[in-house]
Amino acid sequence: MSTWVIRPLVFGTIEVKKDQLTVGLDAGLPLVVPYLGFHLTDGSCNVLLDTGINSKYIVNGRAWAGSPAEGGGQWVIDSLGGIGLSPKDIQYVIYSHLHNDHAGNCDLFPDAIHVFQEAEWKELLDPLPSMRIRGDFDQSLIPVLESLKCMKLVGDLDFMPGLRLILTPGHTAGSQCLIVTTLDGDYILAGDTIHVLPIAFPEMTEMILMDGRPLPITPAPRHWGPAVASSLVYDHYAWFKSIYRIKSFLRDTKFLIPGHEPSIVTKKFG
Repeated sequence: MSTWVIRPLVFGTIEVKKDQLTVGLDAGLPLVVPYLGFHLTDGSCNVLLDTGINSKYIVNGRAWAGSPAEGGGQWVIDSLGGIGLSPKDIQYVIYSHLHNDHAGNCDLFPDAIHVFQEAEWKELLDPLPSMRIRGDFDQSLIPVLESLKCMKLVGDLDFMPGLRLILTPGHTAGSQCLIVTTLDGDYILAGDTIHVLPIAFPEMTEMILMDGRPLPITPAPRHWGPAVASSLVYDHYAWFKSIYRIKSFLRDTKFLIPGHEPSIVTKKFG
């Protein structure tokens, strides 16, 4: 079995209100979270999970819902450069999902194979009206992805030794998590099925910010259950099933890596 090393890459930032991520808790509390990508390598293969937000979705320093934000393709290039790579070194780009802040710079990787779920592709082609209102999907990516080498998956897949993809719908129909085998154990890269750690672990009383400072937060009442959904869940039945599934793979809380978690930006896993 191959063992991998995981490096979070910061592709930008956005300031949200925490209750957008943990509905009903800490109303109005500002929280800066990263747009993240992840570089994975086993020493011979370079894989990228997600490509960040396209700069066209940030106008006058603001993104969705007027949230202060920064990011774009140059962030992707610079982040890869910081670990000695360029887009041409990436052989596979895997997408946790195809929202505009995760697939926005797919055009930077014309030589890579791009991997996402068939259900996600169908949702990109025909989003729900509520998704169109929020602008979740950038449909200008359709011809771009059609021009690239793509693998459209149907369900779970042992992608290569040490990398396993599992379908975890709820945030989107084709959201998927990547289970990565490292020397430390198996990490789960959860994408936006779990944006930040308090969604999956609602008993938490503090978060660690991108600069390392602690932020006191309100734990959820126990009767709320094992997870707190964000305001960005479209199918709650599917999402809770996905949460239970993700937790069934976790040996320890430290092995969960959410898609916008601020505490991990300077860490390396494996």
